[in-house]
Order: sequence, then C-alpha cells, then structure tokens
Amino acid sequence: MIEHDDPLASGQSAFLLESQKKTLAALLMALSLAAPLITLGVTLREGFSALAGVGASLTLVVWLSLWLFRCERIRLAAHTVVFAVLAASVVGVVAHGTVRSAAVMVMLAGVVAAGSFLPRRTMILAALFSIAALAVLNAMESYGMLRQPNLQVGWALWITQTAVLVSVLVSVFHGRHRTREAFISHERALARATQVESDLRASEARFVGLFRNTPAACLVQDLKTRTVLDVNEAFVKMFGYPREELVGRSPPELWADLGEQLAFRTRLQAEGRVNGLRARAKRSDGSPFDALVFAETITQVDDQLVMSMALDISAEMASRRALEQSEERFSKAFSFSPVGTVICRLRDGTYLEANPSNQDVLGYQANELLGRTSTELNVWISPEDRRTYTSLLHEQGQVLGFATRLRNKQGEAVDVQLWSQVIDLNGEACELAYTINVTEERRREAMLMSVARGVSSKTGEAFFLSLAERLAEGIGAEGVLIGELGQSGELDTLALLQEGDLQPNRTLALAQTTLIGILAQEELVTIDARASQMALNVPPVALDTLQTLSGVALRDPDGSAIGVMAVVWRERRDPTPDVRALLTIFASRCNAELVRLRRDREIRRLQATLEHRVAARTQQLEYLNRELESFSYSVSHDLKSPLRSMDGFTHMLREQMADRLTQEDEDLIVRVQGAIARMNSLITDLLALARVSQGRLQRMEVSLSELAKDVTRSLHHTDPDRDVEVRVQPGLTANCDARMAHIVLENLLGNAWKYTRHQTPALIEMGLEHSTSGPPRFYVRDNGAGFDMSRSERLFKPFNRLHAVTEFEGSGVGLATVRRIIERHGGDIAGTGKPGGGATFVFSFGSGTTG
Repeated sequence: MIEHDDPLASGQSAFLLESQKKTLAALLMALSLAAPLITLGVTLREGFSALAGVGASLTLVVWLSLWLFRCERIRLAAHTVVFAVLAASVVGVVAHGTVRSAAVMVMLAGVVAAGSFLPRRTMILAALFSIAALAVLNAMESYGMLRQPNLQVGWALWITQTAVLVSVLVSVFHGRHRTREAFISHERALARATQVESDLRASEARFVGLFRNTPAACLVQDLKTRTVLDVNEAFVKMFGYPREELVGRSPPELWADLGEQLAFRTRLQAEGRVNGLRARAKRSDGSPFDALVFAETITQVDDQLVMSMALDISAEMASRRALEQSEERFSKAFSFSPVGTVICRLRDGTYLEANPSNQDVLGYQANELLGRTSTELNVWISPEDRRTYTSLLHEQGQVLGFATRLRNKQGEAVDVQLWSQVIDLNGEACELAYTINVTEERRREAMLMSVARGVSSKTGEAFFLSLAERLAEGIGAEGVLIGELGQSGELDTLALLQEGDLQPNRTLALAQTTLIGILAQEELVTIDARASQMALNVPPVALDTLQTLSGVALRDPDGSAIGVMAVVWRERRDPTPDVRALLTIFASRCNAELVRLRRDREIRRLQATLEHRVAARTQQLEYLNRELESFSYSVSHDLKSPLRSMDGFTHMLREQMADRLTQEDEDLIVRVQGAIARMNSLITDLLALARVSQGRLQRMEVSLSELAKDVTRSLHHTDPDRDVEVRVQPGLTANCDARMAHIVLENLLGNAWKYTRHQTPALIEMGLEHSTSGPPRFYVRDNGAGFDMSRSERLFKPFNRLHAVTEFEGSGVGLATVRRIIERHGGDIAGTGKPGGGATFVFSFGSGTTG
C-alpha cells in the first residue's frame, strides 16, 4: 500500500500505517454495501442494462478487494478498488450517455480514495486518468458520440448518490481522524522530547553536583590529549594541587609506582574501564599513600573522555595490616597456648579450629577434631551437664569455670573445667572454649578429703594418733610428732610416729632442740639439716639420719604456745605448695583439737567441783522449801484464826444488839465483815501463789476444751442469773500439768466472766491461734470492760489492779498466779485490751520438760 520511495510514506510511523489500514477497511466495507445498492437501483429503474452490468462488475471487484485485504494483501487491495472505481465511473458515464451522470460522483469517490490510500505517484496517475477520462467523455458527448441519455430521476439515482456520498464521507472522516490523531501523536512526542531534554538537564545538574561533592577524588581528561578537563574538590584536597594548575593542562605525576601506571593504562585501553585497582598514589609534596583507583571511558559526540576516581585507603590498609598482625599474634597465642583451646560453630557445634594442647587434655590431635562435633566424638559423659553448659552459654554468652567430666580419646573419664565465650567470626556466631584437665587436682583433693575423713570423726587422743598416720601417708614423711607443752616447759607427746609405726607417748625435754625454735615462730617452718645453723635435735629421730624438718607451733586463742606439730624426712625435701597447704590445714585442725582437749579438761575439773556446789545448793533449797511450807502453815493458821474470831464476834455483836443498832452501826458492821472477807480471800490467793511454785510439774496431754467447759459450768452454777455466751473451740489439747492448767483457766475465764458483768450480750471465746511453728498458742477473749494498754506493765504483778474495788471485786493476784504457772511450763502469756472494747489473753504452755 505504501511505497518506500515516497518521502511521506518513508517517514510514517507504525501508528499512521495502522490508521490507514483501519480507514481502508472501513471504505471497503462501505463500498461492499454501496456497489450492490447502486446495481439494485439501476436494475429497478431500467432493468438489467449495461449500466447495471457495470454496477455488478464493480460489486465483484470490491468484494475481491475486501478478500485481498483480509489476506493481508493491503497494497494490492487498495490499488484494485481505486482503479476499479475509476474504471466503473468511466464505463458508467458511457453506458448512461452523459457526463452529468451519477457515475461522475463515483469517479469523485475514486479520486478521494486514491488521495487517501495510494502513493503519491499512483495518486497523481489516478487524478490524471480521471481528468483525461472526463475530457474525452465531455468531447464525446459534445459530438454526439454517446447514446441518448436517460435523464429520468428516481430512487435509483438517489441510491447511487447516497452510496457515493457515504463512501466519500467514510474516506474524509477517517482521513480527518487520522490527521487529528497524527497531530496529537506529534504533540505528545514534542512534549516527551521537551521532558526528556529537561530530565537530561536535571541529570546533568545532578551529575555535576555529585561530581563536585563526592568524597572520591575525580579527574576528567581528554583521552587523546590527556588534557585535564575538570577535577572536584576532593581531588584537590587529596593530591594537594590547586584546580587552576590542573584544568586545561596535562596532569602532574600522580603515580608513585610507574609500573602501576602502565598497568592502569593497559587495562583501560583493553577493557575501556578499570575497576578497583590498588595502587600507590603521590601527593603534590611527594608523599605516597594507598589508593583504590576506578576509571571509565566516556564517548561524547566525537570526543572520548576518561573519568578517573581515587579513594584514599591508607587508614584501611593500616587497619588491615594491624589486623593481620593481630591475627598473627592471636594465631601464635592460639597455637602455643598450654590450655586446650577450640573454636566451634555455635549452631551445630562443628569444630573449626583446635590447638595442639587439646592432645594433653583429651588425647585428640587438632586434625582429629576439625570438622567434627563433641556429639560425634562422644565426649560428654553426662547429658545433663551438657544441657546445663549449653543453656548457660546461650543465656549468658559465656561460661566460667564449669566443672564436669569428659571422655578422652581412650574412653577414660577426665575431670575438666571449661571456660567459653560467644564470639563473632565473619558474621557467624561461634564459641571460643578453653579446657583444662584438672584430674590431678581432683586426685589431690580426693587425697586431702580421704585424710580429712580419716580424722574428722575422731576426737581426743584417738584424733592425734589418726592424724599422725594419715599425714605421714599423705606427704610421705618418715616421722610425725604432735606434742603438748607441759607446765614445766617439757613436751608431752600426743602422737609419735616413726618409720610408719606409732610409738608410745612420752615426755621430751625441749632444751637445746630445734623444737624450741619452732615454738618461737608464727608460721610454718622448714629446716634443711645441712643449711641450718640451729641444733637439729628432734627426739626421738637420730641426728645423723635427719635431712628435712617442717613444723608449726600450736597456740591458744590468746596467742600463747601450747604445743607443736612437726614432720621429718630422711632425704632433702623442698615441700611443694600442696604439701605446705596440707601441713597448714592439719596444723590448724590439730590446734583446734588441742584447744578443745584442754577445755574439756578444764570442764571436767569444774564439773568435779560443781557437783559439790549443786549438792549444797540442793540442801539449801530443801531447807527453804521447808521454811516456805512452815510459813504457809503459819499464814494459814496464825492469820486466818484471828480473822475467823473477828468474823464470829461481829455476828454475835449483830445478834445481841439487833434492836439497838442504828443504821450507821449496821453499815459499819457490814463494812467490817466485807474487809474480813477480802482479807481472807487475799490470804487464800497468796497461799495459792506460793503453792504453784512448789512441787514438780506432771506434764501430759490435757484437753483444755474439757477443762474450759468444767470451769464454765462452775461459773454458771455460782452466778445462775447471768446470760453469758461462752464459745470453746473443740479439740484443744496441750502438753501441761492438768492441775495447773485448771488454775490458769479458772483465773482467765473467771476474769472474763467478771469483767463482762455490765455487757449485754456478754461473749467469752477460747480457741487456738493459727501459727506455722513453735508450740500451740491459745487465746481467751471477751467483750467486757477491757483495760488501758498504757498501764499494761502492771497487768501480771501481784496486788496490782487496773479497776477500782467498788467496780469489780478481786485481790489482784490471779493474773500473777497465771503467769507463774505459764513460766514454769516454759511458755509465755500476753494481754491486749481497749477500754470498753474487751480484752484478749494469748498464752502457750511451751514445749519443755517439767520445771
């Protein structure tokens, strides 16, 4: 459809081609309908004439062109339909007989279609053909060469005109639409071009900004002339050259190594870029520095530029060299450490590094551990220890001094201690672990424990004998001497061992012996027989066989010497720290036992004299008890007898003078009888208080609930008119003297009964306090008159009352009696109250034996 030699067609876009294609399709569809309508109109007007045959032929050609269009023969379809329309219009004019025929309108439609769909040359050819055909047809009609025309008008002419107009309208409409879309497309293209240009300018501005402000030193050069076109501020600061000395000139020598410069140029020429070349650059003052160089070749129109960038990596290189040195030191420390050291991956436990000292700990060489795990090697003996160790490491990030037992390469159990720390290696969480074999230490500890257990259960002389044997066995000594300093300055042996055999104890003279020198020292003394200036006479060891002696003085808490412990060897010996520690520990234990032994002797001496003093004290107490019983009888007989006489005389006086007594006399007699009754009650209570301090307690399990009920019944019997509610918790029991407990409850419940006299309703309660430990504590509570706590210190003192006699009767001895009984049982009692708010007494009979 479009010829490429047509300048308009060659510049068309795919959009225009597609638009033309759609327009042609619309025209063909319109003609495929219009041609049959024209043929139908002509046939209706004049039957199937020559003109109708032209319409039928045009219809077939149009349908053929539509088929070609569907077969993508676009160009052929366009040419066929245009020239078929022009030819049909010429034949139609001839067949109609006049150029004023509707066929001329068909020719007009063909010319319009040629202008829309045919190339320029073909369009001109179609136009010339139409002009020429019209000229010939006009001439032929002028000369009467055409047949007589049928100028009758009707529906056939209207159909023909309408079909032609619709076809022309389709071509014009689609042509206009195509032109409008082309204009819009060009307008959008222009807007995009403008936006692209703006983006390019913005990009250029950003690039210039980045170029100026980037921290990397940047240099732009002409590739051919090496002339410097531009540098940024970072370049000026890094190399020390002013910008005006660089721009427009060849660059100064920036390379410290010419070989590196040659390698840079070779790579740039071969690859067009250099990416991350490490080199030594040179500043304006000649000082070299480490740099990382990048370069890129850039083409701009006919120019080729080179943009170079340099980063100062001196600090990084210095850090790297320091890191390499540190890694080297760590590697040496790791490899030559006497402690078994490993690095393992935390997520799966794989050993990544191991030093040779692991062979001394568990028997594994380094290469036998790498790539394996402790689980694969079956190192852990206790799964519980492994879980505990792993949990501590994950929770705390480190484990310090973890004691456990591991299995070595030979399958033997080894005592070890573990230190570990979580570290980061290249982003991977790892464990740095140190392992120390403490089997020998554990063996020594076991030996010490064995020695300690050998003497820990013994006391007195058996202790010293056992200690001498165990000590000699533990340190390999030929002799052990343990002695106590006597009153006369001699040494009484408590244990003497020679050549593995215990010797009989004896008394040794200390004068002119080495033991005197040991007693003068505060710390452990070790003496070499050949080097010492002291007299090495250590009985009973022969002087010529003695080589080394170690000893320590045993002292009382006041610092005075009370004994000595010494060991001897027949060969020269320099005691190791373990041996010295063992000697110090056992000297301390020996010192404590000797002090205890001396204290036991003193206690036994005191006990011997104490028995005599106890017997004398007992005899004195028995005498006092007899005197107290005599006093009680005197009080009972000598004091109560006059009271009975006075009481009898007052009754006789009242009877004899009954008709002569005045009211005042009667009141005086009543007051005298009341005083006699109070005096009698006071004497009775005083005797009761004295009796509770005599005799032995008969402790047993007593039901306090039953005692309380018995006391309550007595109170109701003596005062039947009172309405008092008494609540006693069932099942209350205590280990106490039943008779004494009855007196306690009589006084406590009796007081509660008395002091609730003015209270309605009156309530008395007895129960057990809730406590988690100790003997059971009981309480008696009432809602009576109560008392002021500021005067509570007088509560349990004899003859002290907190209420007036006119208000409540009593002698003030009852609570004192209760406290004495409770204290004899080893218990305690306390009272709390509030005026008008009642009182509560809490007491316990203790858990001791009889008193």
